[in-house]
Amino acid sequence: MAKLVNLQINQLPEAKIIGKVIYLKMDMKENPIPEFWKKCFEDGTFTKLEELKEYHIDSSYVGWMGDFGIDNGKFTYICGMLMKLGAPVPEGFIYKDIPSSKVAIGWIQGMEKDVYPVSHEFTQKAMEEKGYRLDESASWCMELYNCPRFTTPMDNGEIILDYYIPCETV
Repeated sequence: MAKLVNLQINQLPEAKIIGKVIYLKMDMKENPIPEFWKKCFEDGTFTKLEELKEYHIDSSYVGWMGDFGIDNGKFTYICGMLMKLGAPVPEGFIYKDIPSSKVAIGWIQGMEKDVYPVSHEFTQKAMEEKGYRLDESASWCMELYNCPRFTTPMDNGEIILDYYIPCETV
């Protein structure tokens, strides 16, 4: 069973998410995201982004979700990295600029298959208990796959997923 083990409220600097994109339906029956990640690893997406090291805000990979409800109930999903605003966008990649914003960062611990379904709910509940609410004007959230919290499982096989939600004081 997954659980929230840490919550931080931090200021995220202006940033750019750069990566590859898919557009998904809000009511999708099957989850194509794992296969999309596999494709991004196979096609060199992250090798190309890692070459932009001088622009990294964080060297972790991210799954950015946003633009909820666009185009008849769809949303945007980007596999990529968090970069400084001046980062060049490689050909065939997409980017989204993110203004500086206050973010709640929940650390969700559990078996990998268990952390994804609850990460948003657990992080949002914890931030509300601390006197914050979802900043609805931001219209995005993000999974950050921290090394080693996510990439090196604990002895029991559990990992920690960092989950970002833009927030504001109530």
